Amino acid sequence: MPTSERERIVRAFLLLLHRESKKSESAIIPPTAWENLPELQAGLAQANDDIKIIARAITKWCKEHQYSSILQALRPVLSDSIPEDEDPDEDETEQQIRLGNLSLKFVDETISQAQGQHEQQSS
Repeated sequence: MPTSERERIVRAFLLLLHRESKKSESAIIPPTAWENLPELQAGLAQANDDIKIIARAITKWCKEHQYSSILQALRPVLSDSIPEDEDPDEDETEQQIRLGNLSLKFVDETISQAQGQHEQQSS
């Protein structure tokens, strides 16, 4: 089953957040983005599991805050699907992001987990 562009954007964003949250400093996600994640989550509250609204909220949030590095990182997904090759360092969360059902609850939980992981790494 081919995934839609919007679904690829959401999955790529969640993977990016998850991976970058493990680093003490991210070259892609600026410190202010971590601080502004609750704003994104609030914007997602009205998405009602609609992938189109979730993807639009993510890109709108990036544009409003001028997070060009995040948008740049998401750009390849606009034309290609997320590679399905097995990454030897891939963890359970990454497998869930790649293969799981994208619901608003899952997106919100993944963002919260990434933010918590980032806070642990940076303290």
